[in-house]
Amino acid sequence: MTVSSRLPLICFVIGFTAACSEFSPPPIEQAAITAPPVPTEVSRTVAAQTAATSTTTPAGPHGQQDPHAALDPERLIKVALQHDSEGRLELAFKTLAEGIDKYPEAARLYAVRASMRLQLQQVSAALADLEKATQLAPNDAEIRVNRAQAYRAFGRYDEAMRDLNRAVEISPDWVPALFNRGALHYAQHRFDQALTDFDRCIAVDPHAPAPYFNRASTYWELGRGDEAVADLERFLELAENAEWKQTAEDLLKNWRTALTEASNTTQTDS
Repeated sequence: MTVSSRLPLICFVIGFTAACSEFSPPPIEQAAITAPPVPTEVSRTVAAQTAATSTTTPAGPHGQQDPHAALDPERLIKVALQHDSEGRLELAFKTLAEGIDKYPEAARLYAVRASMRLQLQQVSAALADLEKATQLAPNDAEIRVNRAQAYRAFGRYDEAMRDLNRAVEISPDWVPALFNRGALHYAQHRFDQALTDFDRCIAVDPHAPAPYFNRASTYWELGRGDEAVADLERFLELAENAEWKQTAEDLLKNWRTALTEASNTTQTDS
């Protein structure tokens, strides 16, 4: 049962934070999840540590001491994310580059930089960072999901699926891993496998809107129109993103029309 040859699907790149990833519907396919702002106490911590730094601390801009010299990788990530959230992207990248120079074995520094690069569609540079991050932290599910998205951008679907399978092995109930694997199954017309992953997403988090949208598209491809409509209606109840809500409303209208026409044809034939 098909309204068009290719239905829309939501897909995710995971935005890294120092502690965890947020999960919410994006405005466009493969959009990045916005990292939450860093708590205000971070800036006070930076200031306090800078004050305690000796006079031999490397000099920063304008002859000042480098405020990042005493920070560990996780605090550097917090500073970079704060810069990013406040629109200082150049400073965010500079902070991460300095951190990588100082801590070349810290996988999450590469991963966070890759996440930012994916937001900017700098896929080649992001993939290079993700390759390094995966080498350093092969059991990090977030890194695996983002590398899978980078692989998808280059049409390297088998490698993307291997990363997503590994991410699900590492974190069996982590929705972003299941969700992106379902999206890749769908893109390759493996609708039964996609449905299994979206079912699991909804079982784990029944209040996340995006899996309902993707499961609705999957139901429609499987010829299960009534279930597709029900999922799209549920998506509209939960979603806040205006662009995706409009897409869902248009799709729902088309589906209802198609179902009505199919029903009328069946009644006429009988």
